[in-house]
Amino acid sequence: MIIKVGTDCSGIEAPIEALKCLCDKYKNIKYKHIFSSEKDKFAIRCIKENNNPDILYEDIQQRDINIVPNINLYCAGFPCQPYSRANKYKSNKDPRLNLFKDVLKVIMNKIPECFILENVKTLVTLNDGHYFNEMLSNLKKNNLYNIHYKVLNSKDYGIPQSRDRLYIIGILKTKQKKDFTFPPKCKMHDILSYVDINNNNKDEIKESNIELFKNIPNDSVFIDVGFRKAKYPNSNKWAPCITAQPNMWCVPKNRKASIKEYLKLQGFPETYKKPDNVSEHQLKIKIGNSMTVNVIEKLLENIFISLNWI
Repeated sequence: MIIKVGTDCSGIEAPIEALKCLCDKYKNIKYKHIFSSEKDKFAIRCIKENNNPDILYEDIQQRDINIVPNINLYCAGFPCQPYSRANKYKSNKDPRLNLFKDVLKVIMNKIPECFILENVKTLVTLNDGHYFNEMLSNLKKNNLYNIHYKVLNSKDYGIPQSRDRLYIIGILKTKQKKDFTFPPKCKMHDILSYVDINNNNKDEIKESNIELFKNIPNDSVFIDVGFRKAKYPNSNKWAPCITAQPNMWCVPKNRKASIKEYLKLQGFPETYKKPDNVSEHQLKIKIGNSMTVNVIEKLLENIFISLNWI
């Protein structure tokens, strides 16, 4: 089977990397990358370097939904900032809230067999659940889809990174063959195996961070120096959540975490290429905004099982 996939708010295309993994595992499925959408120039460069979508939309709010191609699978990690605890101005006037309407247009007009939407977990409770309940109501409109949602943490699916995210799954009722279940937790990988041992660069610890390093465990591996009052009691087991503020520090190597480590902690393969015209700082920001590849892969696998695609 050839799965036609479209992604919006595509970032650096974790869903496509997850699909590549599934195609390697299941030889009966292949995929065709129909479209991506992304406004950020650095993310666009990453998409062009590593993927080959037929169409690359730069603004989903400006496109004509009637000429968007049909797809089987749709993935969107629409902006999380309006729903994040870090955002002080949670208002209906935030223009990023309107992006869900454009995501909904794709689902209701193209009617893919399945979709995955991802956002921060606080979306569920924000404004007493108003935004989230309104989204669910819209996704359930016309009784087309079986909708499932759950907060999953990347560290429960192999990757040693504590990253809670809300995943909303939709499966077209007329195509579903088996019940969908969220993937069970699996053993977390050894965090030390995520250290780039060949990178021997050294970075100076800023004076403002000295107290932080005094308070962390001696066997810490990755910490975020942006949170100077954190104790990181489990930092020998998993990394803190990678964010769009690239402050991850590799303690055993006494340096900033490398691009290789950032990518690995989000489940991206070592073959993922950094474009020459994207700085390490900018790529780290894009990685921080990405979904975790391993989680998307496991979700897709269970979705495909429910559709009898594998």
